[in-house]
Amino acid sequence: MSHLELKAVLDELRNMAALDFSSARSAPPSLYHHPDLLSLEAEKIFNQEWICVGRTAEIPNTGDYLTYEIIDQPIFVIRQKDNAIAAFANVCAHRCAKLLEGKGCSTRISCPYHSWTYALDGQLIGAPYMDQTPNFNKSDYRLAPVRLEIWEGFIYVTLNNDLMSVSERLKGLHGIVGQYRMADYEPVFDGDEVWDTNWKCLVENFMDAMHIHRVHKESFAKNGSSEDRTTCFEGDEHFTWHQIEASSNSGRGFAHETNTWLSDEYRTRILLLCLFPNHTIQLQPDLLWYLSIMPQGTNQVRIRWRVSIPREILENSPDREETIAGVKALLTQVNAEDRPTVEGVFQATASSHAQAGPMSHLERNVYEFDRYLARQLLEKE
Repeated sequence: MSHLELKAVLDELRNMAALDFSSARSAPPSLYHHPDLLSLEAEKIFNQEWICVGRTAEIPNTGDYLTYEIIDQPIFVIRQKDNAIAAFANVCAHRCAKLLEGKGCSTRISCPYHSWTYALDGQLIGAPYMDQTPNFNKSDYRLAPVRLEIWEGFIYVTLNNDLMSVSERLKGLHGIVGQYRMADYEPVFDGDEVWDTNWKCLVENFMDAMHIHRVHKESFAKNGSSEDRTTCFEGDEHFTWHQIEASSNSGRGFAHETNTWLSDEYRTRILLLCLFPNHTIQLQPDLLWYLSIMPQGTNQVRIRWRVSIPREILENSPDREETIAGVKALLTQVNAEDRPTVEGVFQATASSHAQAGPMSHLERNVYEFDRYLARQLLEKE
């Protein structure tokens, strides 16, 4: 596709974003397929915004680390000796080898290529065979730091040093999620997957409150659909969300009796949040499930999904492992139900017959996410 064709896609996006929600249409199908769009998204979204890479509870001990790639920018976060968490480019200062893979724990960071070794704070402390290099001094070399902030127990990084702080951007969410004390939820299992779809299709699906009765009829909706118990909210330019009132038929979404900090209105409230651009959260009194969604090309998406359970539920469970296994089975099934649907949407939006369609009140959050895309991609166009 030519540059002019990309301009046509962005013009369609602009027209969509200009509509009031009462006249809302879905995003133009070409938004998921144009080959030049990923470069624009990297430039105007992923290289500019706060990206969630994990939770502080996932790296509790000194030397614990996890890695992440923001499109083609590898980074890692690591717990320091003073219990702080730092982020660095996952790139050796010698010959640019990637230093760490996956997650783990280490007292020092050693390059797998030439054994250059760094302290946890990124300072070079070992450089074999450099003694004959004139004027070489280990103190002159350290890993490139990456800006990092913590919000509600989540670890965020950004490649943009001028970006407003996470807490300031999400201050409108504190009154909504603060009571849950997310930072205290205990990690119980995780998954990393690659799906054959565009990243935007997956974000939209997570925030779509209309598909539960059909796609998840054997999981979330097994004991009745949630659409009639759902309320969607606009959010603001940094996030959108909806809430679901828990159903006694499901037995899920209720605070434990020993939970004394949630007020009555929140004890049965399930929240679905999208923190733009790619961090989605299902938060409820008995569960925290989040996804960090990252494009791997136009037609694939890398998904980091993690699940945590409040400690009071685990501590009072007759069988802790059985409780965890039940949640894992449920959410694994939910993912298995979503995947063919989301991959199918991506495939179908490539059709010459695909077109933007009208939206239900239950798709308000999808509309808000698409308007976010328009703001970011059309800014300083």
